[in-house]
Amino acid sequence: MLSVVPVRSAGGAASYFAKDDYYTGEHASEMSEWGGEGAAALGLDGEVGKATFETLLNGALPDGTVVNAHEHRRAGIDLTFSMPKSASVLAYVAGDERLLAAHRLAVRQTMAWAEKKFAEARSYDHNRSGEAVRTGNLVYALFQHDTSRKLDPQAHIHVVVAAITRTAAGQWRALWNGELWKNNAAIGSAYHAALRTEIEKLGYETRITGKHGQFEIEGVPKVVIDAFSQRRADILAKAAQLGRGADETRTLREITRRTRDDKINLEDREALRGVWRDRAAELGFAGATLVAAARERSTATTSREGLIGTLRQAGDILRSVRHTVGTYLLPDDPLATNGLARLKLSPLAFRTELAVASALRIIGQREAAFAIGELASTALNLGIKGVTIERVEARIGQLLGSGALISGVSDRADGAVTHVTTPGHLAAERKLLGGIDAGRGRGTVLVPANGAVGRLQAIAGDRPLSAEQLAAGVVALSSPDRFVVIQGVAGAGKTTLIRSIAAVAGEEGRSVLGLAMANKMVDMLRDEGGIAAETVAAFVHAHRNAVGQDAMRGIEASREALAAKILVLDEASLVSTEAMNDLVLIANRMGAERVLMIGDRKQLQPIDAGKAFSLVQSHGPAFAYLEESLRQRTDAMKAVAGLARAGAFREAFEVLGDRVTSAGVEYRAVAARRWLSLSPEDRERTALYASGRDTRSELNALVQAGLRAEGVLTGEGLELTTLHKVNATREELRMVQTYRKGQVVEVFRRDRPAGLDAGRYEVLSANGKGMVTLRDGAGERVRFLPAEIGADDSRDALALYETEKVRIHEGDRIRWSGNDKDRALFNSAQARVLGIDAEGVRIENARGDIVTLRRDDPMLAQLGLAYAINMHQAQGMTSDKGIGIMHSSERLLSNQRLTYVMATRVRDNLEIVINDRDALLRTIEGNRGDKASALEAVGEKVVDLPSMTVRSAERGKEMRAGGVAPASLRAEPEKHRGMQAPVPEKRLDLGL
Repeated sequence: MLSVVPVRSAGGAASYFAKDDYYTGEHASEMSEWGGEGAAALGLDGEVGKATFETLLNGALPDGTVVNAHEHRRAGIDLTFSMPKSASVLAYVAGDERLLAAHRLAVRQTMAWAEKKFAEARSYDHNRSGEAVRTGNLVYALFQHDTSRKLDPQAHIHVVVAAITRTAAGQWRALWNGELWKNNAAIGSAYHAALRTEIEKLGYETRITGKHGQFEIEGVPKVVIDAFSQRRADILAKAAQLGRGADETRTLREITRRTRDDKINLEDREALRGVWRDRAAELGFAGATLVAAARERSTATTSREGLIGTLRQAGDILRSVRHTVGTYLLPDDPLATNGLARLKLSPLAFRTELAVASALRIIGQREAAFAIGELASTALNLGIKGVTIERVEARIGQLLGSGALISGVSDRADGAVTHVTTPGHLAAERKLLGGIDAGRGRGTVLVPANGAVGRLQAIAGDRPLSAEQLAAGVVALSSPDRFVVIQGVAGAGKTTLIRSIAAVAGEEGRSVLGLAMANKMVDMLRDEGGIAAETVAAFVHAHRNAVGQDAMRGIEASREALAAKILVLDEASLVSTEAMNDLVLIANRMGAERVLMIGDRKQLQPIDAGKAFSLVQSHGPAFAYLEESLRQRTDAMKAVAGLARAGAFREAFEVLGDRVTSAGVEYRAVAARRWLSLSPEDRERTALYASGRDTRSELNALVQAGLRAEGVLTGEGLELTTLHKVNATREELRMVQTYRKGQVVEVFRRDRPAGLDAGRYEVLSANGKGMVTLRDGAGERVRFLPAEIGADDSRDALALYETEKVRIHEGDRIRWSGNDKDRALFNSAQARVLGIDAEGVRIENARGDIVTLRRDDPMLAQLGLAYAINMHQAQGMTSDKGIGIMHSSERLLSNQRLTYVMATRVRDNLEIVINDRDALLRTIEGNRGDKASALEAVGEKVVDLPSMTVRSAERGKEMRAGGVAPASLRAEPEKHRGMQAPVPEKRLDLGL
């Protein structure tokens, strides 16, 4: 485990050292030593001296030269590397001190890599504000400690990095800490992989226990691990007292910080270890047998010579891979060595190839361009035996050399390349832009511009369209191009515009079909836009023959269905490159008269790779703007929406004033009570906007409990086992470790992927040989090898669900997580429980129809409470009032796009309940929430532009692009910026 905290100030550090010599005290540290290329340059070696250590933290070199004298500087950073509890027990209780040496080696290896990648200073050669440049050197001190704060065995090494570094020109400068802080997860992944490799060399077997490669040693019973984890037990007890779960990482961290005891120094280390051995003996664990077996394995010969050696090596590869990651790695892999050539690879090289291949597919499904470090850490986190950061980076270099990966362009002062993409992503984006070009001049002028204005206003009647709406309507009706884009800010009246355009098109004998990514948006197009509508997925599926390589069968039926058809794609920012390509290809091949893409590029982007709507906008299509929001009805909310749109979130929070509540760890409970305090009428008008799934789930439970206490919900209720989709990529669904007992697999395809018939199955077990055992609906056991789903198969063969117990009552508000079109029960749509009896559950669906579901109805497994909704569900929705709930530690969820969506949903009033106002604002300001474009990453296209007139390199003419900040003129700008990372302030007592 790795934890990272700042050393706030030298003054604070000095006083802390004077108090009890936490780092350098005789009894607090088993060993200390200097590390880093910077330390070597200063001649620092061997044991760490207190005076020199304090001098460096004071921003001065050993000779007294002051380097970092800024008034608000931080003295440094403490990276604390903690061995798995099982390893600490075996080292200190069972006496295998080889583990401590392995730990020191793993930390040194990790820090050597980290300083090469993340040590930075600021260069002011080209920019007065400074630009990040890599220096490749750090000055740090390592201190090994042996106990937790509850005096349990806990081997951990503090690496205290001084805030100084040396540039290539030999100048000592302040360390720019942003990259070290931002990449702490990658550093943790590298450390876990290195330590696991070293521990396995000692003869131990390990098992992965966490998402960043955390692990434990096999053979140390859980009861022993728990018995020597008193500090964690205390934290979990406090979490339970607060009603929190053991898997809520951010809450546990906050409890850890707030309940930290003073570090205890113990004079007699040997006596303490005697206590540990006695406690282990009481549990029946000595560990001697486990240590002896490991020693024997580690000394066994591994030499292989001649033909027998080659055959043994081949067998080793197969056995190792089967044991570690399952037989799914054995079939041909388009991103790895295949056939007999595999026999020329060492087991480690082969496993590394497969780890990187899997990581590339995992990330590549979600992103079109990505950081090299993210690719590397994803490969490490798979937990494949022997795969380390050095081997992964070497393999990434091979893929770059072969063209399987493409380097992005660098805008850094030092020219460092940080991002890559793939030929496939580049081809997909070029194909999309080619499709837009193919539609130029191929549309139909439905109504000439000089006649469109009067007809649109006549349709609007006593609610006339605004000037912007009229202009957009004119472009939509009169453009000769097939593809027309309307960029409209949140609340700009896009639905009203759609209704007017559809009415005029109808008068011209054209039918209009609305398309959207989610069923909730489809319902809104039907109900508010007044047009027929379906999901993008359903549309593509219906015309799938038109997008195939041999587009023959069914093509005439598709051509007839789309003749004289106007397609309106709503909330287009949510559409991935793959889905947009399908839509554009169908429209071009089938001759659709118009495809109207409507959305807001500043709102949420696709879950899957690409940002197609922004990419299309950058290509100079027929274009119109809606820049004025018509949704907000109060001056305060108009200001909040405008400020959020401009990215001025701090100012937006200031306008909200005391409507922003900092509630600490109780933020969810406070938000639920706030909603429950409303009148029944105001409850119907007030939406609860949750930042993510965990928050939504807890809010729903809290609100339901409150309504039960009030008597609003009646009856004993009905307990249901419901299904919630696991957010796994196609590649992850090929991995045996993704599957756990109790989950549910649903197979969609009829062509028997991996030999499974269509239907639902319960997961009974998953083993180390790549086999998953399932139980089908008839109770029969079925064996399933996930790896048999092809590595290059981009079709969605199946879905995986977690099960959850939910009790519903009469009066509950619910939402569906699946579809039953015949009964108008659509995914994400809401319903209300009217009654529960022996017959089943009587509900009122979103259209007001009454439907009775028998107790064995499969739709009862696909529902959840709907008092709170997450931000992705909220896009496109409107409410009179809202309560938003966010947390500063949810870095991926507390971003600018999600906050913008939340701030623009409401007409009259918004309250925000959070853990910490300032911490949340720092998180929001540091995370745009942007997706990447492959063409943008390689410098072939400028996608995100400032809102100004710019010259298009592709079209050689002036074009206006609605935009984001100039800093986003590159893929994933926040991963390039190298800013001084805003980090929470903590005192220096950093022990575990």
